Order: sequence, then structure tokens, then C-alpha cells
Amino acid sequence: MSEASELWYTPCIEPRRARSPAAWSTTEDKNIVGLCLIDHSLTTAAITYPIERGWVEPPEGIELVPGLTAEMVAERGACALLGSIDAVYLADRYAVVTDVALVSHHNGPIIIWTPGRPDEIDHAVVALDDVSRTAEAVARATLTHFYGFQVTGWDRTTDERDAAVREGAAAFRPSADGHVGDLVRAWFILSGFPLPTHLLMAPRELVERDPDTVRAVVEQLQQLLSITNERRRELRRNLAEDLGLDRERLVAFQNDQTFTASKTVRKAWLDLVRRTARAMQLPAIEEPVVFTARERS
Repeated sequence: MSEASELWYTPCIEPRRARSPAAWSTTEDKNIVGLCLIDHSLTTAAITYPIERGWVEPPEGIELVPGLTAEMVAERGACALLGSIDAVYLADRYAVVTDVALVSHHNGPIIIWTPGRPDEIDHAVVALDDVSRTAEAVARATLTHFYGFQVTGWDRTTDERDAAVREGAAAFRPSADGHVGDLVRAWFILSGFPLPTHLLMAPRELVERDPDTVRAVVEQLQQLLSITNERRRELRRNLAEDLGLDRERLVAFQNDQTFTASKTVRKAWLDLVRRTARAMQLPAIEEPVVFTARERS
């Protein structure tokens, strides 16, 4: 497997107390025109894979960043396609761009592994190694309420314990033992909502001063989605073979994935935040600012 193939993961993020984004760097004196950072993971393959495999010339201003976090985005002052819970940390000075998002409905890239059936477990310490804030939030929202066992601890510092959250490529690799449960499906059953794994965020300053630049970013990302759609069989074959994934589950996930932040998707995002804000010490979101590059009739 090439080193490039190993980029399909999300590094561990240590739990931290929520900081106001106002405490981070601002967009002043930064060249943010046309720059967009993209979380580089299996979940975002519909956008990142054409660049990764050289199907297209790297679009100017697009950067693929494994394990992209809100802190990284704030440091650059750029547009970003990043995990939806990381987007919470930017929401007080960024706008949600509705034209591009990554949304899972019934089949997702976040699972819970347990050594036995999860409905037979009374309590467990859950390992969160190498998963994003979004994966952690979905786990916190579903494990007790859907599977019925009490979580006695969340651990980012050890290997698998009583249970483990897996994300991205790790979620689609066949498991020789234990039981796997799809947390996106569990979330949908509990909430009635899809799961926005990634949102496109743009600095409000840029949206107000130069909306055409944001529109150009949207157009670039939509072109990448179009290329992937045309070569989706090749994409799935390559990913499954290169990363040792269960192709049937990978295909179900990608067929299920949609690519805009509709009103329902934004409600789903806010509902997930509401359910996990206290446990994860997330910043409050009153009413997110929304920008649509192409107003729909």
C-alpha cells in the first residue's frame, strides 16, 4: 500500500475545553481568496479522491489535510470542508455554505465494535482512538439510548477496551471477531435525521466582501463530485482493494451519501450539537449564518 493510501484516516484529537473562536487568529492579513482546506479521509473520498489519484490537475487553492480540525482552519482563516462538530467551533464567525456537504442517511462511516452483542452489554469503557469529534458526538448520542449499555468512560489513550468507535477506513475493514454496529443508522433511528459528517464553512468576512470567491470554491468542489460520480465504480474498486475494505458495505455507504446541506441537514446538525454540547463542552450555536452560492428556485 502506498503512503498516499494511508491518508484515509482521521488522527486522534485530544478532548479539550471549548474555546471561543474569537480567541483564535482572524482573517486579517491572510490571503484567503480561493483557499479551501478539505479534511482528507475515506468519508470525503467523493471529493478528495480525484485529486489524490491524479484524475485531475490539483485545483488551485484546494488543500487536502488529514485530520482537519477547527483550530487548523482558524489558523489559516480559510474556507473549509471539515467535520460537522469541528464546524461548531467556527460558527460564530463563519457561514455554513449549503451547496456542498457530506451527509450519510442509513449507512455510515462510523461504527461501534464490541466483543459481543452490544445489547448484551451492561456497561463499557469506550475507546475513541483515532476518531474525529463528529464520531465521538454520534457515539455519545447513540450508545446508551440505542444500544442500552451504560458508558462508564471515554478513552482516547488506549487500544480497544470493552468497546471501540471506529471511523473511515477502519469502519469498513472486515472484523475477525466481535460485533459491529452502524452508528449512523442508530442515529437515524433515534433522531429521524441524517448525519452531516462534513460541512463547508466560509469566513463571514469573505462571504460579505467577495461572495464570488466562495462561489468559485463551490464550483470546484462540485466539479470534483461530478468526476467521482462518473468514475464511481473505479473509485470503489480501488478503495476496496488498496485498503482491504468490505466492498459491499463501502458501496452501500457511498450510494447513501448526499452532498448538500439542506434545511433538514442543518436541523440534524443542530440536533446532534444539542444532544452532546454539555458532555463535549461545545460552544453554543444560536442561529448559524447560511450562504447559498446558487439560490434554488
